[in-house]
Amino acid sequence: MRLKYCFLLIFLLTTSSQACEMLMGYRTSERLPFIAEAPNHQGLYYALYSKALANIGCQLKVIRAPKKRILHMLKTGEVDFYPGLGFSDERETYLHFIDSGLKSRSAVISHLDTKSVQSLAEMKGKTLLIAHGAKPIDGEKYGVFMRSGYDLSIAQVVELISKKQVDFYFYNEDAIHYYLALHPYENIKVYPLNESYEALHLGFSRKSSFADERYNDDFDAKRVKSLDNREYILSKQSKVYQFQQALKQLSSQGVTSQLNSQFFLLN
Repeated sequence: MRLKYCFLLIFLLTTSSQACEMLMGYRTSERLPFIAEAPNHQGLYYALYSKALANIGCQLKVIRAPKKRILHMLKTGEVDFYPGLGFSDERETYLHFIDSGLKSRSAVISHLDTKSVQSLAEMKGKTLLIAHGAKPIDGEKYGVFMRSGYDLSIAQVVELISKKQVDFYFYNEDAIHYYLALHPYENIKVYPLNESYEALHLGFSRKSSFADERYNDDFDAKRVKSLDNREYILSKQSKVYQFQQALKQLSSQGVTSQLNSQFFLLN
C-alpha cells in the first residue's frame, strides 16, 4: 500500500510539472550567445529561464517566428513571454516587465569612416537600420532615414554597414563584441550609446494563463508610465510572480552572473 502511494505521489508531481509549461517566443534569427538560430534554442536565455522555471516546478518551451508575429501572440496570450524587451507605453498595454537579472548596454555599430554619434539628432541625413518589431523610432523628427528588415541577423547587419548600404544600427554591446571576436571586420566600429549598464527585462503577456495582476496602489497617473510607475502589477499568488522571484534568487545567488560569464567566454 505504501509503495502504491509513492507511485501516486510521483505521478502527481510529474503531471503538475508537465502541466506548467511556459512558452517563450523569439524571432528565428540568432542572437549569440543569448540564443542560436532556429530551430536550435540553446544559449544563455534557455539556460537561465529553464533553470528558474525548474525551481518552481515548471518547464520551458520555445517557439520561433518573425518578431512581429511573436509580439502579436504575446498580445493574445498564445505566447507567455519574450526574453528581452525594452519598456514602452504601447508594450505596457499587453506586457508585464520582469527583471531577468541580466545586464545590458546599447551600442552603436557603424562604418569606421562614419562620424561617431551619441543621439538621433546627430544622425541627421544618415540611415538607421532597425528590425521589424523593434521599439518605434521617430526618424522623421530628426531627419534620419529609417530602414527596416525582418528577422535581421547580426551577420546581415554588419555586412550592410560594411558595404555602407546603411549607416547605423543599435545592438547589445556585449553581443556585438562577441560576434566580431569570431568574425572580425576591419572597417566596423562599435561604441556605447549609454554610459551605464541597465537591467534586461523580459516581457510577460498580461493575457497569459499564468499571469494574474492587480491594480498598483502606488501608481501615479500624473507621472509618465515607466518601469517604476506601472498601473498594474503582478499578483503574488500568480505563477509568473513565482517565476520573477526565482529569477531574483538566481541573481542573488550569483548563478545568473556565472551563466553570463560561461556563455560569453570565447575559447
